[in-house]
Amino acid sequence: MRGVRLRGQEQEQEQEQEQEQGQEQGQGQDHGGCGHGHGQHRHRASDAAAAALAQREAAVVGWVGGVPIPRERLDARVRELRGGQLAARLPAVGSKEDRQFLQWTAQVLLTEELCRVELARLGVESGGDGGLRGLSQVGQAGQAGRAGQAESLHLGSINAAVWSSTPAMAMLYELVTEPTVSAAPHSGSGNGSGTRTWYRVTHAVGPTAIEAATARETSLGWTTLEDLPAPLAADLRARPAGTRVGPVRTGLGWHFATIVGIEARSEESAPRTDTARLAAFNRWLDERRRELVTNAPGFEHPGDPGQPDNTHRH
Repeated sequence: MRGVRLRGQEQEQEQEQEQEQGQEQGQGQDHGGCGHGHGQHRHRASDAAAAALAQREAAVVGWVGGVPIPRERLDARVRELRGGQLAARLPAVGSKEDRQFLQWTAQVLLTEELCRVELARLGVESGGDGGLRGLSQVGQAGQAGRAGQAESLHLGSINAAVWSSTPAMAMLYELVTEPTVSAAPHSGSGNGSGTRTWYRVTHAVGPTAIEAATARETSLGWTTLEDLPAPLAADLRARPAGTRVGPVRTGLGWHFATIVGIEARSEESAPRTDTARLAAFNRWLDERRRELVTNAPGFEHPGDPGQPDNTHRH
């Protein structure tokens, strides 16, 4: 009987082990399969420590078309940013937020290189500033200091940073996309007298509603509501000027915004943002990124729910 009892205990232990393994595999599938799935992404402290170690010891931040992007390039960019005008707003060195800042900066570098590689594939050189002069709606608005910041809501922070840092992205935008009908002024955007209503908007965005609520709002400058993401524009239209609206969720995160000024301007003085064209360009760039870019361990996209420093919750 003792042998039977021991065999029964062994079977129970094997069943418990199989159940534990099944749970672990299920959790792994939650992480891997959740581009943005449901449920919370839990990470152990050891995961974050391993990611921090990988980041510190990395010789490269990633590969574009199989070509490594050396860590030295990231270190040089970080030194430049920490010595610049925004240094006081950057996170403390060694913090979780600093690791996310390094991930974000690495993604900017990888995207810059991706744009240069794609220009070369298309037979275009990215030297000089000719690409910036060749911009249409987005470039004109950005140079005028009006809707450039609002347009970054459609590009996302990484793509917007690359747009500012190299003419290669603007050149690609002109090469691989076409203007759409929605870029032209239409009767619904004005008041019937040849003018359009412009709004001065302050805005905050974050990966979660709580982080967006506590983030400092920055000015988008003067923009039209048609040039903002549709869900955010709808909430701003529905509330009186001066009222903070949010949280509003879009594909870029959670938003809060406030209209702090209203002004009527002539139709001719304000080219309209081509939001459909920007969306098409983002889709094209994401496809090329999936095809050509490989992140080194520790330098995953900061919004990736699978990386341990991510605070994203569903």
